[in-house]
Amino acid sequence: MELLSTDQQAFRICQLTDLHLGSRPFSVEDQETLKRIGRVLASEHFDLIIITGDLIWGNRIKQPEEVLSYFYRMFDQIDTPIAVTYGNHDTEGDFDRKRLRELEKLIKHPASKYDIFVFHDLENYVLKVFDRNSRELSHLLYVWDSGAYSSNNRMGLYEPINPEQIRWFAQLPEPVNPDRADLGFIHIPIPEFAQAQNLIRDGQIAEKVGSPEINSGLFYSLLQKENFKALFAGHDHDNNFTGSYKGIDLVYGNVSGYNTYGKLARGYKLIELYPDHAIYKNIPFVID
Repeated sequence: MELLSTDQQAFRICQLTDLHLGSRPFSVEDQETLKRIGRVLASEHFDLIIITGDLIWGNRIKQPEEVLSYFYRMFDQIDTPIAVTYGNHDTEGDFDRKRLRELEKLIKHPASKYDIFVFHDLENYVLKVFDRNSRELSHLLYVWDSGAYSSNNRMGLYEPINPEQIRWFAQLPEPVNPDRADLGFIHIPIPEFAQAQNLIRDGQIAEKVGSPEINSGLFYSLLQKENFKALFAGHDHDNNFTGSYKGIDLVYGNVSGYNTYGKLARGYKLIELYPDHAIYKNIPFVID
């Protein structure tokens, strides 16, 4: 499904992250997560919904189809494109990312993916936002699968973004438009998020940035793209801050799921994307 914008109003993105749904029948916590998301879908309008990883507890689920089919059906009621990437917990069980990606066919209105690059079962892709009237390119939204755990003990707990994923991004053609605002989405934050915490404009930090120990250089490539304005992550449930480093905003989403740790109020990140800039804010779920 195409992503369409207009200069007359913001392109509204809802970032959900870290839902951590368990097996069916759903727990009380999972039911709360689904209820709150359902209310948001019924009351708000978005131009894109992106889910940045840890949709499920992979090690607690035998058949991800049962959980994700129910979850994806929730979005059938709205005419909004849906995009997904995965986190470290999604494939802790007996299934891989390929199987999860195949389940994306259950999404009634999937966002159209461009320049897809799958490396070691990690899918990276681009979402293109077009002007509704002229059909000219308005924005590029880059999505990386940040993987899970490192198989090399010398690398630390989390695997860094692979150099091949960085090369894919660096070699993508970038249409010339110095005023365009482009964004990126990922699950595990890159190491530069620790630098961004020194210049926080909004939100909270209540836990250490859980990035890979090894810095493989993605941020360097981000700096080469003049239009790149912000990178959004999930993963750390007690962080939802917006920080800045070297002119790029490094932004945590807001944990959305109740079936997991964290003291932050559950909610989502609202991103309002304008032709040359973006505004982001944490939106807590409405509680009865």
